[in-house]
Amino acid sequence: MNGLERFIGEVLDEKYRLEQLIGQGGMGAVFLATHLGTERPVALKIIAPQLMRNEELVARFKREARAAGRLRHPNVVDVTDFGFATSGRDRIAYLVMEYLDGCTLAEVLNEETRLPLEWVVDILEQVCSAVDDAHQQGIVHRDLKPDNIWLEPNRLGGYRVKVLDFGIAKLADTAADSISTEASTKHVLEPPTSSRTPPPAVIGNAAQVVATSPSPSTARRETPRPVTTEEAATLLQPATTDGAESETRIFDPDIGGAPAVDAEAATRLQASTSENADQTRPLIHSTARPLEKGITDTRSLSNLTRVGAIMGTPLYLSPEQCRGEHLDARSDIYSLGVIAYQMLTGATPFAGEMLEVMHQYREATPQPLRERNRKVPPRVARLVETALAKDPAERPQRASGFASALGAHAEGVGKLLQRAFALYSERFPIFFRIAVLAYLPVIGVTLLQLLFSFLNARDTMPKAVAITLSIILGLLTMIVNFLAPSIISGLTALLVTQWFLAPLRPVNLGGVLAVLRKKAWPFFTTGLLVSALFVVGCILLLLPGLIVLRRYALYAPIVLVEGLKNRAAMRRSRELTARAPRTVWAVVLIHLFLPMSVSALVGVLIALGKKAGLNVGAELAGIIPVLFNILLTPLLSITTALLYLKMRQAGGETLEGTSAQFEQQDAPRSKWQQRMRERLSISTTHNSRVDE
Repeated sequence: MNGLERFIGEVLDEKYRLEQLIGQGGMGAVFLATHLGTERPVALKIIAPQLMRNEELVARFKREARAAGRLRHPNVVDVTDFGFATSGRDRIAYLVMEYLDGCTLAEVLNEETRLPLEWVVDILEQVCSAVDDAHQQGIVHRDLKPDNIWLEPNRLGGYRVKVLDFGIAKLADTAADSISTEASTKHVLEPPTSSRTPPPAVIGNAAQVVATSPSPSTARRETPRPVTTEEAATLLQPATTDGAESETRIFDPDIGGAPAVDAEAATRLQASTSENADQTRPLIHSTARPLEKGITDTRSLSNLTRVGAIMGTPLYLSPEQCRGEHLDARSDIYSLGVIAYQMLTGATPFAGEMLEVMHQYREATPQPLRERNRKVPPRVARLVETALAKDPAERPQRASGFASALGAHAEGVGKLLQRAFALYSERFPIFFRIAVLAYLPVIGVTLLQLLFSFLNARDTMPKAVAITLSIILGLLTMIVNFLAPSIISGLTALLVTQWFLAPLRPVNLGGVLAVLRKKAWPFFTTGLLVSALFVVGCILLLLPGLIVLRRYALYAPIVLVEGLKNRAAMRRSRELTARAPRTVWAVVLIHLFLPMSVSALVGVLIALGKKAGLNVGAELAGIIPVLFNILLTPLLSITTALLYLKMRQAGGETLEGTSAQFEQQDAPRSKWQQRMRERLSISTTHNSRVDE
């Protein structure tokens, strides 16, 4: 124990009274505290006073405050204060965060082992939302693990995910980082005495050694020489100096190859409880018990990570972290892949002694996910395995894209239809109004045909006039029957996309109609091209026509949302539909056979009516399918729009920038809306200035 319990009951900075020790390690501790001004409970994190002289640790602590303070996201723990205080003769650095109820994902996995796919998707979507926001601000977490994912009950029967501990996060603020790096490098590289040269430092993969110069000016990475596992484990033993505390020097990429002094490992690696303390030994002794396969006590394993200069937990390190290379956002995505793999299978991809694990992360291929859990859909398994690629370029390039693809591949056609029915029933008045307006010309032409049939039956028109009118009405029927579903499909695609981007935004049909008018020509020409190919395919053989429908099923939302047209829109449709061909085939067949089933049902009803003595004319009977289509076409159009969004997500795409066309048509109508826009603009500008 490091004796930090003595601070319980003290008041720091005349603001925070420390009430209870929540947890502690070699570096410091976290207390439940009370803010005296508001009597609000907070979590207060401090560095152990005896470690305050370590400038590298203090700089890292400041960096944690800066990283967390820059993030304002519902899935990131809120940091409210940072400062230094005096307690007796001790000087203390503290960080104040919101106090959270609930538990960590590690605690959930200790009891549940595997989680249902819906839980995995929900948790990772929230985690990726927070991580992606951090990446956009130039912050790489570098220590993502189940212990740093907190599940807080939301009082509605669910939970909100919070990402914790940006303590080793890397900021893109190079100027500030260079200052802290210079200070920490000077502290680390200067030997205790002029006659002593610093010992070799174990780099991130713990299997190579770099020789470092005692001069700060030579803080650079030298050519490593390989050592055996036993030699590397020996080098991980504390290096004691005269009159100084025991220290473990481990490679820190932030200091350009210089050995970083991790003060938490200076004394010992502490576990969260005494009963699992012996599980920390694999980091120090090569003969200790290995990290076993199927391990369930992830808390003790993640406590191994507090060898901070390794910059992450061994079980969740990316290959580039193991090699001590420069890290970017894709390193976090690898860690997210490890977490997803563990949630779905109950075990991390690799297990064993630390050095063995780190070697496997660099060289070995993990066991296929579906061999451990056959219930995982193949596309989900492949996506997770892609996130575990050794080459960062082969992984999903954004956390938001990884979450989108995971959610899209986890949902089958049944879920798609369920969402379509839910949206249709919820927004029925809007869709019904659009359908009625779109089908008014169809109803009008159908009534003209009834009138023409009535007059023609009485032989009141010359034969030439009758033939001419018949041809004209036939052409009009073709045109209006093409335009009506096309208009419904286009407007529905725009509305569904708008609701997907901003579910609570009031519907602005004027803005949607403006977008449709602006892109009407490419929309209808592309539709005519697809229809012509379909007709030709059906004339030749039925199958080519079906293939045309499958390939170009998404042309409408592509033209209106992405602004492509004709062949470019058709190429884009082929690209999207190829991402989940089975789902697309299912939707296309539903679109094809559902209207046919309705028409067949109408025919049966008319036949039954004739048998019962109800003689309905063919023209009058033609109105009945139109009425059915008014109800059916919006539902089919919703499934197309949702399929389009699903296919974009399946490819890891985001819809950033898509809402711009709606924003242009939807200017603020009230003063409060204008103020909201201005506040958002100010916040965005502030963040961009911070990043510069």
